Amino acid sequence: MNEPLTPEDVASLRRTYLLSGLEDDQFLTVIALAHSLPLAAGQVLFQQGDAASAFYWVSEGLVRLYRCSPQGDEKVIELVSSGRYFAEAALFMGGRFPVNAAAQTNSRLIAFDSAGFKAWLSQDAARCFRLLGGMSARLHKMVNEIDALTLMKGTDRLMQYLLDHSEPDIDGRTVVELEAPKQVIASRIGVKPETLSRLLHKLSDLGGIEMQGTRVILKDLDKLPESGLD
Repeated sequence: MNEPLTPEDVASLRRTYLLSGLEDDQFLTVIALAHSLPLAAGQVLFQQGDAASAFYWVSEGLVRLYRCSPQGDEKVIELVSSGRYFAEAALFMGGRFPVNAAAQTNSRLIAFDSAGFKAWLSQDAARCFRLLGGMSARLHKMVNEIDALTLMKGTDRLMQYLLDHSEPDIDGRTVVELEAPKQVIASRIGVKPETLSRLLHKLSDLGGIEMQGTRVILKDLDKLPESGLD
């Protein structure tokens, strides 16, 4: 069921990399192409090969992007948390989604109509350049992240994942809420689920983290060996 955007949605979107460079009237035109879309945990948003009729911004929740092998094995490409876009590149890549997407938790997305957005872009080349500037900066950052992850061992990839998803709690501690099941996180960082469990236990034994159910408290990562635990 589609719903209108809230004032909080509009304010948050105004600060995003994709829309922050637009003039006010341009921003209002683009926002008129968007609506709010609630998803229940486990609900599939689109499948690989579907026509890219929209791109999305996560207002609340967590979305899993993944591909499936011919044998049915799932490889998690990305876990998209609140405050992030996804599927915007499909606008310029043949118009079909290259992956599957499903809500990992109860989520609320902002969906932008792709056809309307492309029609708006086609009216003025300057709009395209503003958009491409934001997308290029984001792509450059992602390429650097992929290069770094390729060179990391499993422990380092786990630590980077924890750091990237950490937030301070009310007590000033650095905390990660494991919103996705361990097998999903393991697939995201490129290790087996049993390897992820082993690495978490070792990090805990060394005093780098403290496990509290689905909560991970980052304590003293400087204690951990630079060579990793793999």
